[in-house]
Amino acid sequence: MTSMVVSRSETTKAPVSDIKVSLGPVETVATGVAHVQLVLSPIRDLLVVQAIADWPANLPKPSQNIFPGLMQTFRSVDAGKSWKKWNPDSTQGIGPTTEGAAVRLKDGTILIFEFIAEGRGNGHFVGKRWSSADNWKTLVGPEEFHLNVPGAEDSGFDDLGRPYSGMTFHRSVLELPGGDLISGLYCWFKGDTAGTSYRPEMKKFSSILVRSKDQGRHWEYIATIAADPSVGQEGFDEPVIVRISQGKHLGRLVCLMRVGRVNPLYQSISDDEGKTWSKPRPLNIVGVDPDMIEMSNGVLVCSFGHKVDYQDDGNFLAFSLDQGDTWTHVTRLSAGFTTAYTGLREVRPRQIFVAYDEGPRRVGMGKWKPSEMRVYGRTIQVQVISK
Repeated sequence: MTSMVVSRSETTKAPVSDIKVSLGPVETVATGVAHVQLVLSPIRDLLVVQAIADWPANLPKPSQNIFPGLMQTFRSVDAGKSWKKWNPDSTQGIGPTTEGAAVRLKDGTILIFEFIAEGRGNGHFVGKRWSSADNWKTLVGPEEFHLNVPGAEDSGFDDLGRPYSGMTFHRSVLELPGGDLISGLYCWFKGDTAGTSYRPEMKKFSSILVRSKDQGRHWEYIATIAADPSVGQEGFDEPVIVRISQGKHLGRLVCLMRVGRVNPLYQSISDDEGKTWSKPRPLNIVGVDPDMIEMSNGVLVCSFGHKVDYQDDGNFLAFSLDQGDTWTHVTRLSAGFTTAYTGLREVRPRQIFVAYDEGPRRVGMGKWKPSEMRVYGRTIQVQVISK
């Protein structure tokens, strides 16, 4: 089987006036896991899903930065038709735990970044970086990466009141045309005092942009994307970023962010490679943990889910035909209880693959159990009608 690359050349194409969305059948990706991150890839037939299982009784949990479960990795080489569990080698422990922060470089190398960078004082943070030269068959690492965010807080508490470093690599790592990498993170800054609606000791987040000139070994703070303690239940977190590769907004960065469990998603844009950002605006979409891609035809697609608090269980897609100016064609993928974490990638022109989870409904923060959940996938056709 030959893998092919979905075109991402920077061109001007005919604008899109409408689309027709056709949902494919629901397929099982894995059982006994939840909290989905679809990690990559722009290679058509390779997809990598990470999801969590229950913590084994014989594996001690860390003293801080406790992920909701033990990360499991699943790999598909046929665009999501079949899946096999992937395991790190015996020297790599449990392997990478990510919130989707991975990138395939122009030379084919895959870089993967651990979800957390731990504070070392004075705005210096250290995390784990992994790499693969063989389509995630094997990984090299972990090796340390270093991050400097002046004024950032070293530690705090998560939404269950447990110790948490707070500097979180989430979703997007992008390679710019010149070779530098940028990534969206969420964190706290010293002096932040506004508590979340869940627990007063958990402070509201800010979303920031960082940049690396050496393939992610060292990162520097560039700008704050969004920070406002008056917004939402938890401030601005879980950012996802797309760089527009065509059309009138060529080069624009579009960032979507979560602000709570019952609040709309927010969007901010940058036209100078992330140095400055527009004031974040609420969208007509309520949900958490958005994922977002630009399809090869220029259509933006966002996946998101509803937490149990919102009283409308399910996962959804929304589309932008005008490079993020408006979001329409909201499409329901599921209607059962979900952790509301999703992922999507374009696997062929006009075809996307979406992953999400479902399980028995449980009310209360952290009450769901991965062992009771199941990860599903759907292939979706997006037919474009041009002007």
